[in-house]
Order: sequence, then structure tokens, then C-alpha cells
Amino acid sequence: MRSALPIRVVRLVALPPGFDDLAADAIADGQRMLDVLREDWTSATERFDAFAGDALLGLGGLTRDPYLRGEEAGRVRRFYVRRASRRHGAGRLLLGEIVAWARATDWQRVRVRAPAEAFAFYEACGFLRAVGEASATHVMPLRPGTP
Repeated sequence: MRSALPIRVVRLVALPPGFDDLAADAIADGQRMLDVLREDWTSATERFDAFAGDALLGLGGLTRDPYLRGEEAGRVRRFYVRRASRRHGAGRLLLGEIVAWARATDWQRVRVRAPAEAFAFYEACGFLRAVGEASATHVMPLRPGTP
């Protein structure tokens, strides 16, 4: 689904129109994360979505990483891009906005636990393999000298 329109990323205050379609695409892709997001929507996490015109292309969130003790770090949550929209820049733009929010929050790094099929995407976006890290597959240092 290549879009001639610019992709815009907005911060969500409610589940957007098209969410059910995006969630159905995720289920067809073997991913349940958007069903979990729907169930947890009343929590106070930061969420973003990407649009091209009126078509919801993807969605992802950012929270404080609950798996770390004594360290304030961000965690990418419930990140999903519609299968037909992959490899066209929507995911990279969406993830870039999430990372920018993490920088503005002044966290030292951002972590994610990604499925194996998404490893190449995260690494192409600047994330590093999280060797020896519990509860994460990838990490992005946001400050110089941060592991």
C-alpha cells in the first residue's frame, strides 16, 4: 500500500478509526499485540499512530520500561505496521517519532522485545542486539556513553 500522500504521525488520545482493521491485519499476521493494546487502553501509556490520508498504517507505543529496576528507560510497546505498508517508510517514521519522544522524556535508552522477523527492521533503524539484557531483544542508547 504505497501512499502518494505524506505520512503523518500523531499522538493518540483514543483508538483511531481503522483500528479494528489494523488489529485484524495483525491477527492474520500471527500477532496479538493490538488485541492486548485494546484490552489495556485505559492505562496511561504514550501511543502513536501513522496515517496516510485516512488509512491507519501502523501503531506503536512508548512506556517507561517496567522490566528494569533502578533505571529510567523507555520501552517500545505494541508496535505494528500493516503488512501492505511495510518497506515504504511508515514503520521507520513511526519508530523515529517514538524514539524522539523517548529522547524528549530524557531517558538514557529505549528497549524493545521484538519477534525474530522484526530484528532486521529494528537494526536498520539503529537499535542494537540486547546481548545479556533480560526482557529485551534490542536496545537504542539515547545518550553518549550509555550501554
